[in-house]
Amino acid sequence: MKSVDIGVLPNSICFSFTPPEIARKLYFYPTWCGHYYCSSRYFMRRNHYPPLLVLYIRKGVLNVEYRGEIRQAQEGDVVLLDCTEPHYYHAENNLEFLYMHYSGSNSHEITQRIIDLHGWILRGENRGADGNLVRDSRNERVNILLQDMVYLYERSHAEGIFESSMRIYRLFEILLSPTRQEQKEELPITAAVEYIRANVGKPITLEELAGIAQLSPYYFSHMFKRETGFSPLEYVINTRIERAKTLLLTTNMTVSEIAEEVGYSNSGSLINLFVKKVGSSPGQYRKNHKSLKR
Repeated sequence: MKSVDIGVLPNSICFSFTPPEIARKLYFYPTWCGHYYCSSRYFMRRNHYPPLLVLYIRKGVLNVEYRGEIRQAQEGDVVLLDCTEPHYYHAENNLEFLYMHYSGSNSHEITQRIIDLHGWILRGENRGADGNLVRDSRNERVNILLQDMVYLYERSHAEGIFESSMRIYRLFEILLSPTRQEQKEELPITAAVEYIRANVGKPITLEELAGIAQLSPYYFSHMFKRETGFSPLEYVINTRIERAKTLLLTTNMTVSEIAEEVGYSNSGSLINLFVKKVGSSPGQYRKNHKSLKR
């Protein structure tokens, strides 16, 4: 199908989709996809549009106004917008891009998570630690995913609702995967996590964990929270609670013995934390879950 939007050139193509009710209730689903070639007359201005939008710029420049910023997306960049918020974009001459509008399930929350982590323009090239430009392979994978979708429908084939949902899930997987630089930064955090798990019954301090990661305590705390979702000391407590749960259900150890095993000098400390984190005492947890296993 041909677009009627101003500035979209005749060799462009797009496809619209009407998801069934079951897809709206349970899955991710696309509402539009396309491959556009545009002149400088092309623009889009909306105050509110229910689906989300992902664009891959194959050539040229797209000027985007979103969340109080005006930015340029260029060749190799991915643009990610929650279109329920006001947005405006317009082309410069010879713009070419692939796009998909999508929605469903918790897609808005996942998209917001990606934007929180990487921003709403994911650059195709970024400067590495040595100052040289490094191409982001994630963006090229988005290009391939969108290209494959457009070509599929251009050949008059179709996807089932589950396959369409999985395509959007793969989009999320790509955009949430760490960059090479982020993978390098994860290594010291992984070392700290492994140390916590191996020494759950011992006293563990922030300074000790930062030393293992070879980072300052402040930067280590920031990185740890970004990678795990918890502060280092929260993670220590959660690991102790999870270990206590396992011991409650797989051994006959007393609560006092378990408290000592997971690093607390008395059962009261474990009980208070257990009630706060789990919602019941260790004894009640053992009783409830052992009865469920029978």
